[in-house]
Amino acid sequence: MHLPPVIITLALLSLYIAKVNWKEPSNEGLNALQFAAKAHETVLLLSLGDILLYRISYGLDRQDIGVPLGFLPSSFYLAAPFRYLASRQLWAPTFKSSKNTKHQWATGAMIVSVSILCIAASPLSAIAMIPRLGWWKNDDFDAFADDGGSPLVKWLPHIEYRTVLGSESIPLPGVQSLVDPIKAFLRAGVDVDLHTNFDEMEFSNISYSNYDEGPQSVSLAQENEITYATCPLSIVATLLRVAVNRGAQAFPGPWLTTCKQQIQGHGDGTAWKQPLLAVKCQYGLPDSHFFNFSSVLLNETLTLDGDKDLAGVDLHNLTRGDHRFLNLRANKNWPVSADILFGSSENKFTLCLMFARWSAADTWIELPRSFQTWSNFEEPIVQSISNRSSDFIHLEDKWMDGIATFSHKSVFDSMAEICEAAPSFVPRCYEHALALHITDGLAQTGNVFLSPGYKPQTEQSNDSTKQEDAILFIRYYYTYAYRFESSRGIPLAFTFLLLHVLMVLTHLVKIIQSKDPWQGSDWDNFGDMLVLALASKPPDGTNDLAQQSSKSELWRKTVTVGCEGDEGYFQIRLREQEGYQRTRQQEEESGGDFS
Repeated sequence: MHLPPVIITLALLSLYIAKVNWKEPSNEGLNALQFAAKAHETVLLLSLGDILLYRISYGLDRQDIGVPLGFLPSSFYLAAPFRYLASRQLWAPTFKSSKNTKHQWATGAMIVSVSILCIAASPLSAIAMIPRLGWWKNDDFDAFADDGGSPLVKWLPHIEYRTVLGSESIPLPGVQSLVDPIKAFLRAGVDVDLHTNFDEMEFSNISYSNYDEGPQSVSLAQENEITYATCPLSIVATLLRVAVNRGAQAFPGPWLTTCKQQIQGHGDGTAWKQPLLAVKCQYGLPDSHFFNFSSVLLNETLTLDGDKDLAGVDLHNLTRGDHRFLNLRANKNWPVSADILFGSSENKFTLCLMFARWSAADTWIELPRSFQTWSNFEEPIVQSISNRSSDFIHLEDKWMDGIATFSHKSVFDSMAEICEAAPSFVPRCYEHALALHITDGLAQTGNVFLSPGYKPQTEQSNDSTKQEDAILFIRYYYTYAYRFESSRGIPLAFTFLLLHVLMVLTHLVKIIQSKDPWQGSDWDNFGDMLVLALASKPPDGTNDLAQQSSKSELWRKTVTVGCEGDEGYFQIRLREQEGYQRTRQQEEESGGDFS
């Protein structure tokens, strides 16, 4: 009776410990698990009922202990114990003061515990039995295992997330830099009027790059009239695209691959940082060239004419398509990463402010969804940009010019040529173009693949002076699995189920130690108990127990079961209030007290 529920509980526990996955279960298989959970619940109730019945029967057989009348039906209410738990049948005898108070308290506590376990048996069995669908880590995945393909890069020079970018930080141009910037911007769609339809635009991926062999996926969004952009480091995206298909050919469902940075090859890995950029562009009012920036990032005004701090800026020769750096961070102490002023033929100006910082983010590729990289930041984007922490990036004028100067044409000139041709949304066009181009430039940080003569490292360098970081690839599968971390209810369910296992073990130990082993009860169902009651005689001097002044007094009456007369019929009888003292021989035959 006790073996089936214990075996099922331990089998389920082993599934969770082994972290078993169930690939593509059928609906019939999941339905079968629900029936299995119901079967588990049923055998749990039978086991708990037997344990409680043993406790009750033991008291009935012990003439010096007995059982209060209120406890007798407890084992028959286990399928639906709510009414019994709220009745005087349970609580009146539990708190009765007598010579056997300790035994009654222990029995009452067992009744309550067993009843709670029976109530929870149904949901607990289902919670533990049915696997959860989700993204689950594959601990056996090794991206560097030899699968016949090219070996993966495992070690990289330590990436330094610089916060002041000058001429020494300008990334090396790649093959894409030979493409006309105008064509690159047109392919990215910066000339499309997004002002009327997308004042609030969630992140969408746009292909753009001047460095990688293939277009980099830059995420662009619009919120509170500010354009936000981000993308993973180019080297991280490249490594992910190479590793994403390793060891997943036999898996039928979706999978994703992420990678982390192991500083000097130690630890569980940390998330890579990636650039997060916000761009805000504003038209200047005619004649006065007055700019008003009012947003969550900055609340300042600027008048170009007559500003002593900007006296060195030549506005008269700033023609259509030309640009100047006002360096407002140094001249006006504005908390910006960089700024750029574009001129137009109508003697109007567009001033753009940029706010950039490094922000840690989980990065992954999900297949077969797409080969694009996805990111999840550790903190909200606006809050991250607004935080002027040590990760806030200062973009020097030389770095800005360096990422815009190619062999054929300035990128900033190309921006102006495109955006000034659409006067209805010039600021928004500049925001999108700057966000794409500067984010792409920032993403080249640590991109050793562009370095001449670079050789991929599959082993750590023997040079102790070099600081190198290991790459940790992690694989997740979207499948059904048994995992403790899938729900807080799982550990709770096993806490109760293992409590039942402990109760069974304690029950078996008591039986083994007893000289009168438990063979079951002659009154293990309500019918047998009713027959026993009908065959019993009322105590002398009492015509009807139901005539008690209080039902609580009735349920407190202690009864035992014993043979009556030579015929050996068992009867329920009231135990004398002063207690029945057993002989030493009876004590030895029963195996001692049970509390």
